[in-house]
Amino acid sequence: MRNIEDYEQHYIEHPFERYMEKYRRKIVMKMVKKYCEREDSVLEIGCGVRPLFCDFEDQYSFTVIEPADHCYQNAKSLAESYHNVECYQGCCEDIAESFKAKKFKMIICAGLLHEVEDPHLLLKSIGFMCNENTVVHINVPNARSLHRLLANEMGLTHDIYQLSDTNKIFQQHSVFDIDLLKQLVIEEGYEVLEEGSYFIKPFTHQQMQKCMDYEILNTQILDGLDKLCGSELSEFGAEIYLNIQQK
Repeated sequence: MRNIEDYEQHYIEHPFERYMEKYRRKIVMKMVKKYCEREDSVLEIGCGVRPLFCDFEDQYSFTVIEPADHCYQNAKSLAESYHNVECYQGCCEDIAESFKAKKFKMIICAGLLHEVEDPHLLLKSIGFMCNENTVVHINVPNARSLHRLLANEMGLTHDIYQLSDTNKIFQQHSVFDIDLLKQLVIEEGYEVLEEGSYFIKPFTHQQMQKCMDYEILNTQILDGLDKLCGSELSEFGAEIYLNIQQK
């Protein structure tokens, strides 16, 4: 069983994660704008330190499900400045059936599927909250990220699917490439609408943060690494995503 408090503390303090959030959020926002119209209902499962509704100024109706207490309390406090935002504390798998009546246009499951003990159960739970028009956006770390391929070639890992030290710190259970992720969602009755990856990360989070601290890297270079993933190196992004829909 996951220790949510321990996970939350590591998540808040983890080096380079705030930079990764920027590029993860960029993709999520792009997809919300693509699939949703004004006042559509959006569900965010696991909002982290900055809920998605903060960037949309009441353009959509948001529901947030967040298990970690600090992140939940933060989201609840921030929601007071917005209309049409509801926040609930708990694990999606435990409370999903209570949201059956909601007509979500989009469900965001960002950086979560690889962390749960049973990703099949999470996808089933998300399915309870879907209707025929719901689009589900999922993103997870990529087993074929450049930094994992490099570590494997250096002999630091046995294979690219091996759980890293970061995976263990965050109590993560699964490592996906795009084919494994697609296989999982198809097994649970979804069809894939769109797939992709983002941000080329040549080194581990800790090494990337040191490069930023010593000004070896800067935000302009990071933006370039993200753009590289959209062209020549699209298979090797740090994280992968799918937009899916129930069949």
